[in-house]
This record gives sequence, structure tokens and C-alpha cells, in this order.
Amino acid sequence: MNKNTTIGLLLTLSLGSSLFAQNKTQDTTKRYAPPSMLPKPGVVAQKPMSPLENLEISGYYRFITNYRQLYETYSHLATNKNNIFVGDDSQIPQLMLNIKGDATSRTSFGTDLFLWTPMTGEGEKENVKGLNLGVNLSGNFATDIGSFMVKAGGINWYALSPFTFQASKGNNRYSLFERNPWDPNTARVDSRYIDFYSAGALNQDLRWGNQAFHGLIVEGSQLPHNFSFSAMYGKTQFDGGLSAIPNNSIGGRLTKTYQGRNFIALNTFNNDSYTDSISAKRAGFNMVTTEFKHHFKKVNLYGEIGAGRRYVSNFTSKWGEAISIKISSDIKRKFPTELHLFRVSPNVLNNSSIFINSSIQQTTPTNSLTQPVLIAVSSALLPIGQMSNNRQGFELNSQINLGRLKNNIGYSNAVELENLSPKITYTHAFNNLSLSRFWRWDFPSNVGPYKNLSKIYRSVFETVYLTELNTASGKPLFKKYFNTFEINSKYKTKILRKDAYFFYLGSVNSIQNFAAPFTVFSEKALLRAYYHQFEGYVKLAPKLVWTNYLSFERIIANYNTQVDVISKRPKNQQGFSFATGADIQLSKGAGLYIRQRWMNYKDKSFSLDRYRGFETTVEVKIFF
Repeated sequence: MNKNTTIGLLLTLSLGSSLFAQNKTQDTTKRYAPPSMLPKPGVVAQKPMSPLENLEISGYYRFITNYRQLYETYSHLATNKNNIFVGDDSQIPQLMLNIKGDATSRTSFGTDLFLWTPMTGEGEKENVKGLNLGVNLSGNFATDIGSFMVKAGGINWYALSPFTFQASKGNNRYSLFERNPWDPNTARVDSRYIDFYSAGALNQDLRWGNQAFHGLIVEGSQLPHNFSFSAMYGKTQFDGGLSAIPNNSIGGRLTKTYQGRNFIALNTFNNDSYTDSISAKRAGFNMVTTEFKHHFKKVNLYGEIGAGRRYVSNFTSKWGEAISIKISSDIKRKFPTELHLFRVSPNVLNNSSIFINSSIQQTTPTNSLTQPVLIAVSSALLPIGQMSNNRQGFELNSQINLGRLKNNIGYSNAVELENLSPKITYTHAFNNLSLSRFWRWDFPSNVGPYKNLSKIYRSVFETVYLTELNTASGKPLFKKYFNTFEINSKYKTKILRKDAYFFYLGSVNSIQNFAAPFTVFSEKALLRAYYHQFEGYVKLAPKLVWTNYLSFERIIANYNTQVDVISKRPKNQQGFSFATGADIQLSKGAGLYIRQRWMNYKDKSFSLDRYRGFETTVEVKIFF
């Protein structure tokens, strides 16, 4: 048995034994009941007093190892082409114990303990133990005027509204091949593929669509006249994090529900942080919105309209608008379609919302757990469903089913509101996770052979610089226009009487300095990006799924972007990846997941930008 597994099981058993041994060895009535509640002489107590109404211990153990062999690579890995890594470089603990107790029928607490051995070669001192999300206390209270819930301490995963406090969920167009640390084990080994084919939704944990919040949360529901509210005060992971420098975020929501499913809500979220240890410099933002949803007979209307501003030291920006309106309908009960109109001002900033920052360089408190500067992602090439400030446009999403062939289609057309950034950023869809592992532990910016790569969580984005700039301001001479078309096709069949699922995820994108109705495929585009991913899953046995993956990407820039000093040509990248693996259900709560990937990538213009090799990943995950 693995050393980490042994430690985890012993800890679980010893903790459980110490918690429950009291009932067998001690008189709990005498130990816990106050004198006024002790039974009178000659009277038999009906029920022993207990310090807790209920105590639950659950959690998971996750072993993951990755072996990588590169034949060609970047210079910083030249002496480390063959690498074996045990542990998750996404900084996810190997063993997590979740402890929940009910002090009363209305009040409960929760905490978690983690064990983590990064195995970096530093010996005993790297055997990390501690709290992951901290100690959380929650209470439910029913009164004559409504029900109330209080959550305090630790870290809670929470959401208000898209523009105030929430994470983007996308549009049900995903690749399933790479496993995420938060992916659960399912009752059936192929449940994840069945659900994605049937409903287009992914089975995720409570973090999906929520943001991390540390502090106090109060909720009220079932109030008179169908009102409810939420209020929160504390800290977020992006604005100060766990820095000792004073910083706080405050938000809330007041909702009026009518006619069953319809509602209108007022939302706000605000941050105020000091950016230095002597509390002399401040930075923050304000966000206020109105949110509504109304179901007509055949049409659903949802929207959020508001305004935001930011401030740094003595500068406060003007209020800017934030608008998102979605109109959806099940056309003839066959083709569910949604039209999304959006506009977000460049003055609006909120790091905890669903839109990303493409126009503002924001300063935050300096500490070991948050970056000193949240780097603006510039004019980013974004998937449909991900919004950005300094941009307006529309999206059209639809589901078209042709027998067993299901197609989820998206179209987007957008433009910048102001020509602010001289840069374009994009990611590599086919090898994004593998590429992020080129830099373990840290999240560096401006790395790689040409200092144009920046690592973020489980991903890397690349920067392209424009050349047609205003010499005085350094800004581009034009606004940028964005076109994207996406399709996710899913097909179910049988191969030798075995259930088989085949998925295709494709995307064609262009960024140019003129308006266009569709994606531009010529050199007139500043940047063109084409992504193709094919996946196949075959259930070979009741507890075994054979997984396969094939992808190809092509990214081409034109001569209005920076060229290589040697070749005198702009970016011309292509990448290919093939992978196979297996999902094996070991027991009801345990799974073994194997992935083997071969990859080959190069830029034909920038000769140092290339890598080639393979990696093998083995993961064992046990829930208890």
C-alpha cells in the first residue's frame, strides 16, 4: 500500500476512534449534562445527553503522478526533458477530510483537514498538514417572518449575480478527456459521458459557477411579500486574498419573486483594499446592478443591467455601464435558441464577476498568496459565453438534434468600445494543461523562449503585439473586431454491442480591424485561430471505459503584428495531439484514471517556439 494511502487511512481510523470511543467508555450523561438537567433520584433518563446531534466525516484521497518525456522543448527545460512528478501541481491536497457536526437541529459547523506531500525533494519539511477551507459555522433559524441562514468563517463557495459575484459556466461546450481535480467519481463508470450526451451538462462539485469568499454571509428567505435577501462581508481570493494588509469586500442582494418563477433583484458588490503595508494607498471598485427574469408563454427573458467604477489612490473613474440581456425560446419545441446581447464599459472592473478584465491594469496587495498585479489579458480571443469589459456584441446559441446526432452551435460577433490595448491574447486549446506543466508551482508571466507566455491556473495564454500604434499614446490606431463560431457535436452508437460515444468540439475565430459578419479566413485578419478536438469513449466492460482523444490547432497572425527578427514573418503555429486512456471503476467510491498523450507543436516563423514528446498521467481517486 502507498505510504500516503496508509497515513490517510490511519489518520481517518484514529480520528474516528477518538471521536466515537467516548460513547463506549464514559458516562455521557454525567459528563455533558449540566446539574439542572441531571435525572432526579429514582428517575431513569430517557435519552443520554450528547454534545453533538450528529457528526459526519467524509472526504477523498487522490493520488496522481505524471511522467513526461520531451524530445524537443523550451530552453528552461533543456536539462529536464525526462521528468516524473508525484502530486498535483495545481496545488490540490492528496488527502482531504471534511468534518461536519450539528450542534443543534438548526446549527452546524464544518471544517476540513488536508495532508499533502508535494515530493519536491526537500524532505520531511514538505509534508504539509493543515486547514484547506478553514472552519465554517452555519446556522438555520425559522421565525414567524421568515427563514434565516448565517455562514461564518472559513471559505464558502457562493454566488450573487453574474456581474457582481459569480463565475462563468460557459455554454455546455467542453472537452471531457482531461480530468479536473474537482471531477467526482460517479455511480457508473460511464455516467459522465452519458450525462454529457443526454443533457450537455457536466457533473461538477459545489465550486462550479461559484466564487471563493471568506467572511460572513447572511441569507433570508420566505419573507413577507415574497422577498428574500443575501448579505456578505469579508474577503475574496482576487482582491487581497489572505493578505494581512487591510482589505474587505461587501455585497448583497434583495430579491422579489412573483408569479412563481419570475423575479427582480437589486445586487451590489464592492471592494476596498490597501495596496501597501503602511495603509497609504488604496484601490477598489463599486458594482451595482438590477437583475430580472420573466417567463412569457413561449419566450424567456433574463437580464442584468448596472453600472460600475474603480478607484486607485486619489483617482476615481466615471461610472460605466454593464448590460447583459438574454432572450431564449424553444423554437417549435425542437430547436432551443438563445440570443445574448451584452455591453461592458472599459471603466467597469470586478475581478469576482463573470467578465474578465481586458482594459485596466489593477494593483492589489502584495503577499505570497495573490499576485502583486492582476495582469490585464488585453484584447483576448474568448470562447462564447465568456464576457470581457471594453466590449459589446451579441451571441447566438442553439441546439439542433438530428436523430442521435446532437449539435450545440454558437456564433459570436463583438467589437471593442475603445482602442486601448496594443496586444492580443489567446490560449492553446489542444495542449493547454500539458503546457501549463512546463512551469510547476508558480504562475509566472512573460516566460517562454520569446517571453510572451503567461501561466494561469491549469492554463497558459500567449501574447501577440500589434505594430500599427499611435506613437504618442502607444495605443493601436483602430478598434478590434471579434468573430467566433463554435460547434459541439455528440453521437451515440454501439460498437460490437458496446456503448460508444463520439464528441467533436470545433472553433474558428478571427480578430481584425474591421467589422465582418462571419469569421475572416484571409490574411486580412490580425489573428486567426482554428481548434478541432475529437473524442471517443467505448464502454468495454461494466467497470471499464476506453477513452481516446485527437486534436489539431492552427494559429496564424498577419503582418500588422510583431514578426520574428530572423524569419521576418508573423506567428504561424500548428499543433497536433493524440491521446488514449482508460477509466476503471475499482469500487463504488474509487476510480483509476489513466491518460497517455503524444504531442507535437511548432511555430514555423519563430524557430525556438516548439516542443515534442509525450506524457503519462495516472490518477487514483477515492471518496469516502
